[in-house]
Amino acid sequence: MTTARRLAAPLALSVALTALPALAGDGLDARIGEALFRRMWVTAPTVTHANDGLGPLYNARSCATCHPKGGGGRPPDPAAEGDQGVGYLVKLNGDPVYGRQIQTNAVLGQTIEGRPRLRYREEAVRLPDGGTVRLRRPVLEIADLGYGPLAGATALSARVAPPVHGMGLLERIPEADILAGADPDDRNGDGVRGRPNRITVDGVPQLGRFGWKATHPTLTRQDSEAFSLDIGMSTPAFPDPWGDCTEAQGDCRRGPHGSSPQYEGLEIPSTIIGLIDGYLRGLPPDGGLEPPKDAAGSALFAATGCAACHRPSFTTAEDPAHPDLSRRRIFPFSDLLLHDLGPDLADGVPMGEARGQDWRTTPLWGLQRRAGGDGRLSLLHDGRARSVTEAILWHGGEAAGARSAFMALPAAERRHLARFVLGL
Repeated sequence: MTTARRLAAPLALSVALTALPALAGDGLDARIGEALFRRMWVTAPTVTHANDGLGPLYNARSCATCHPKGGGGRPPDPAAEGDQGVGYLVKLNGDPVYGRQIQTNAVLGQTIEGRPRLRYREEAVRLPDGGTVRLRRPVLEIADLGYGPLAGATALSARVAPPVHGMGLLERIPEADILAGADPDDRNGDGVRGRPNRITVDGVPQLGRFGWKATHPTLTRQDSEAFSLDIGMSTPAFPDPWGDCTEAQGDCRRGPHGSSPQYEGLEIPSTIIGLIDGYLRGLPPDGGLEPPKDAAGSALFAATGCAACHRPSFTTAEDPAHPDLSRRRIFPFSDLLLHDLGPDLADGVPMGEARGQDWRTTPLWGLQRRAGGDGRLSLLHDGRARSVTEAILWHGGEAAGARSAFMALPAAERRHLARFVLGL
């Protein structure tokens, strides 16, 4: 009997299982995983433990709130009153009262931590050929602080939720292949010093490969932390039922939670995490399963130095349990390593071995879908860049050489390179 069939009744899923007679085995597991990904969690207590445990403080009620249709988020539009963006949140470097993240929502009887307020300061970058590109530098503050001022040393780092398509393939890239691209001492003299982020889990160092700073070695770990920080629900990896509520937030830590003996003393047991993980592993990337067909664009990408970090391809490892993910050549355009991108993108929030200025190379596959959705692009960790050109011009540090090479291209070649990236 599959995990899905064992859990179908107690989970009381919104999908009508009786309407799915043709589904069986992994197909049913995937459907239930998708339903759980979309589930709107509610405050405890309720008569159905499968639904409750939200908060007391949280950012979203479901995974899909931040990742609609498996896609990414966007920052608030300062010109649209009341717009809070999609999948937009603020990380902290460990505030003694507010913890690791600002929670913008609270269950009844609790006080929210605050509301991000975003504005932009425009800056002009002049190109060697006389053209000008206008960038927008974010200026972030937290309004309506519910528990007093932030500590003086607290740093704010805005983040937009990344797309989740293709993560099962990234998880199956052999660790040795990723580490082969690391060059922390710049032995080849190209100025690029990719290095891994080692994350210690249960006393064992593991290679981080997910998240803006490569802070999660596995999908399970990433999904578990999202439940804790974003939704306020406990998992085996993060068992505190009050999520990011600190000891200084007494009302929060006395608030309701949905921990249940039925679910291993947790709100989200390992079985539910496993179903969501299984659904995400099956989401194919929007691109990246075929090599790029634009040979001239590929040549420009390599000649400017972009490929030094955005490695075009990997081959996944053999996995008999998941043949569809095994021994596949994929084109994520990322080395999954950390790189210092300079002071303009630094956020002052270290994570694991990643410093404030370090960021994991973002996979570029799937940008064509993001560009074709609502017509808006929100690139980089905080969504500040509205185009590929803007994103490149924000790069500094190890990417300064690639940025300079891009700026020096004739205008037609700059446009060609941007179209190439958007087609990945």
